[in-house]
Amino acid sequence: MMKIVRHALLEIFLVVMGILIAIQLNNWNESRKFKNEQKKFLVGLIDEFSSDLIRINTKIEQFGEINEIIKSGKNLLIKSFLSEEDKNTFNITIDRFPILTPLNKDVERNNFLISNGIIKSDSLKMMVLEYYELTSYHKEVQTKFGETLQRLYTDQISPLVRFNQSSNTTKEYSLKKLQMSNTFNNALDLSIGYRNQAVLFLENQNEMAKKLIAIINKEFAKN
Repeated sequence: MMKIVRHALLEIFLVVMGILIAIQLNNWNESRKFKNEQKKFLVGLIDEFSSDLIRINTKIEQFGEINEIIKSGKNLLIKSFLSEEDKNTFNITIDRFPILTPLNKDVERNNFLISNGIIKSDSLKMMVLEYYELTSYHKEVQTKFGETLQRLYTDQISPLVRFNQSSNTTKEYSLKKLQMSNTFNNALDLSIGYRNQAVLFLENQNEMAKKLIAIINKEFAKN
């Protein structure tokens, strides 16, 4: 009888141990898979932020070039006569005046993964979320800048500078009226100022993206 009991207990013990081992192996496997997912996610973040850097620097360069064009056009207003080259520069100035488009970036696509602990380091997690929040804020502000410039173009530029009916690249205007119009000159200054502020935002975002890439690379070095 005791032999049967011992045999039964041994079988139960082996079954329990088998279950525990299976659970342990499953947990280990799931942990390994999650760690691989974490590494893959960090690699994806590096690619994402590297792409952001390219787009940010391109946008900074674009805004800088537009501002130089508008400054050149504004400087022409001190002249009493515009040459054909001057007129071409001024036409480009007016065309570029309302251009201020923000970076279009989806900052919420990683929210679910981040909230479920895909980033192991709490400090890195907070920095990534802060970067997304900063990016969203910059997009919102720069969008408003662009909308303001569109209104300025309609209210303060278009009444004094009109498209030639026979050519979309030629403008009709009175140089004297433009020189005497404070609203026109102020609008040009505001266009430059908004774009300069946008560049400051982008440079801040640029530095944060580079810092995040450096920190993620250090995380890889630890492992």
